[in-house]
Amino acid sequence: MSVLKTEAITLGRTDYSDSSQIIVFYTRDYGKIHTIAKGFKRNSRKYGTKTIDLLTCYQILFIKKEHSSLYTLTEAILLNNYQPVRNDLDKYYKVSYIAELVKEFTEENDTNKPFFDIFLDTLTGISNSTNSAVWLLSFELKMLKVLGYLPELRSCINCKNSIQLMREVLFSAKEGGVLCELCQSNIQNGVVVPAGAVVIANKLVDINIHRLERVKIQSPICIEIEKMLRYYITYILSKETNSCKYVTFR
Repeated sequence: MSVLKTEAITLGRTDYSDSSQIIVFYTRDYGKIHTIAKGFKRNSRKYGTKTIDLLTCYQILFIKKEHSSLYTLTEAILLNNYQPVRNDLDKYYKVSYIAELVKEFTEENDTNKPFFDIFLDTLTGISNSTNSAVWLLSFELKMLKVLGYLPELRSCINCKNSIQLMREVLFSAKEGGVLCELCQSNIQNGVVVPAGAVVIANKLVDINIHRLERVKIQSPICIEIEKMLRYYITYILSKETNSCKYVTFR
């Protein structure tokens, strides 16, 4: 048995008893973990206010027991509760969607520090930004890249021609990328996307996340990129996420 410390973002929680909860965190050093938080629902003179909020960053201490995947949370020090997100419904829906993506795409105890940093920077960015749509699109694309799911978006996956001068392309989740007009005739499934939107998506993959605040993308282009990404993510997960229906780009 050992006591461990790490930064963590709350992904979910469920009641375990009258005073305790099972809380899911995505952590910098240990990936996604499930913890039991005993007494963290209480609000009394003895325990003080110990409720763990969703979509909040903490420094946590937890006990890792041998032969158990459920850890015991012993302390949670608030680092950032992203208050602007809680005061803006549009931002809150986008951040909730991001948290669901993290929960669905990650495995238990699979450490990925670069992905944690992308997650953390995105929460901060959406909280402070007036352009949350760009931050969300950037997160989805960077997530797919760092986790190894990024499709081919630079050239036709069949003939390898660049899409730069094309008007429209077909994006096929099954084929894993875009196809030009000449190569898409035998493809049964996919979504048609303006090639310009795909080019911009490529730029969001590569841009330094700390420069995103300078990026402005027109709403119709954001909608086209998100249409492509939502279709692809649904294909990978074999289901639609619960929170995506509340996310808008208008």
